[in-house]
Amino acid sequence: MIFVQLCTPFVKLGDEFPFVQSRRLLAKQNEQLRHDNDLLRQQVRALSETGDENLRLHRLLDLKEHPAFHTVTARVIGRDASNWWKSIQIDRGSNDGLRQNMAVLNAEGLIGKTVSVTKGEARILLLTDPNCKASALLQDTREPGVASGVETAFTFSPRCLMTYVNRDAKVKPGENVITSGLGGVFPKGILIGVVTGTQLNKQTGMYQDIEIKPAVDFRRLEEVVVILGPE
Repeated sequence: MIFVQLCTPFVKLGDEFPFVQSRRLLAKQNEQLRHDNDLLRQQVRALSETGDENLRLHRLLDLKEHPAFHTVTARVIGRDASNWWKSIQIDRGSNDGLRQNMAVLNAEGLIGKTVSVTKGEARILLLTDPNCKASALLQDTREPGVASGVETAFTFSPRCLMTYVNRDAKVKPGENVITSGLGGVFPKGILIGVVTGTQLNKQTGMYQDIEIKPAVDFRRLEEVVVILGPE
């Protein structure tokens, strides 16, 4: 008996079974689609960030075009982690016309004032620092006082307090607190925040202490406007 060995040429599985080849192609196409989707998501995030920044800058531009002020726009470039609510660093300095004791704000309201200035940078003392004091006014009742930050060990929501308010003043929750213009640092009419509560000063008993929720979100400061002075 003679045995004959049949030899057939080697072929790829995909050549004999088209559906295997199709699955490989689909898998490759799906991988490419996932890659393209990742790129698109990154582009959308970048465009969204650019749009958000443009909106913030547009709102700051409205402030820059205020007829009463000479101003300069600056970016926040630094923040002390150990004193998060006390100061920030910006990328403008004396070369841009900045000096000490200039008001700093954004489209939301008052941020603070310049306290140290170099040629290209400046440090801003935030309103949430107890050492930053602004002459203030209750917008409706016209009662004057002094607004400043409240010293706290640790907080996610910085607070301000308006002191030296007449004990008999009728203060309403939700009433706006604005700068009064006294003192020569902060121009009149900049929004500081809104009243959230009142209490009689325990030490003197002569004045009310007005609790204020700041108008500015101090956690998310990116661009600011420095008021250089009147036109």
